[in-house]
Amino acid sequence: AKYPDIVTLPEGPSGDYLVIRSPELSGFELMIVWKIYVDEEGRVTPVLDLLPRIPVQAVQDKQAAVENGPQCFRNMLLLLGIEASIESLIKSVGMKK
Repeated sequence: AKYPDIVTLPEGPSGDYLVIRSPELSGFELMIVWKIYVDEEGRVTPVLDLLPRIPVQAVQDKQAAVENGPQCFRNMLLLLGIEASIESLIKSVGMKK
């Protein structure tokens, strides 16, 4: 609800992914997929992955950024936590030129 022009939950609030779309760049999307694992002892481990979907012409110019994006997102999760990492991505995608 905080970013209705940028973030969508295609499967609704109980789904396991969200999509971040750039309002400025047609075809640019970041999908964040999450799974929650609970072991026999009740320990909960969230696993989040970033899947970029970027137009071919943009990929040619920014190949390293596209390839390194998922690992950088995992590093952000360790440093900032889940909520701050996702918020940071949303803000960076939604920034106006």
